[in-house]
Amino acid sequence: MRYQQLFWDFDGTLVDTYPGMVAAFGEALEACGVSNFELDQEEIYRAMRQHSLGNALQRFTAEFRLNRERLTKVYQKQAAPRVKDAPAFDGAAELLAATVAAGGRNFLLTHRDHHAMDRLSQLNMAQYFSGAVTADDDYPRKPDPTSLLALAKQYNVDRQEALMIGDRNLDVQAGHRAGMAGALFDPEHLIVDESQPEIRVIRFAELQDWLTEE
Repeated sequence: MRYQQLFWDFDGTLVDTYPGMVAAFGEALEACGVSNFELDQEEIYRAMRQHSLGNALQRFTAEFRLNRERLTKVYQKQAAPRVKDAPAFDGAAELLAATVAAGGRNFLLTHRDHHAMDRLSQLNMAQYFSGAVTADDDYPRKPDPTSLLALAKQYNVDRQEALMIGDRNLDVQAGHRAGMAGALFDPEHLIVDESQPEIRVIRFAELQDWLTEE
């Protein structure tokens, strides 16, 4: 394989959690006093996908003059149960399995807590991971590379053989700052490329072909 050590983001990369996140965010805005008629689900989705949850919180608290701490707490309460229903993206499990079969390793790097690994277990994907960093480990958020560097050190990863895979520029940026290559998974062509990934794909089958081509 072109890269033997794959580092994976969770939300929007391995598992399609965005529908649940957007619904939870809309419910949280309503709970904080925003009228349903003022909500644009597509705009919420774009803010999350093109930037981050933090960006969405900042944008909509300013737009509707809300208390960010309260909105965050209500959102987290509404969003947490929805991860159990989020499906894996097509081709993700196959690429994880192919990496292990070729003698490589997979690692998880997510801002979500340990429930991310619980969902991967339910999807029969946790078996392909050698290690993980979650929110429970309390590292700085991406694009800070601290969590990636810690994982690489713990598992004796040669960063020249490593690829960080994510659905946003901050994932690729974290990889680059850690001395790794980056792959941008952008199934809907929503991301303005600011991170110069080594490869950009809309399907994991494309990424698998690129990783395994001679």
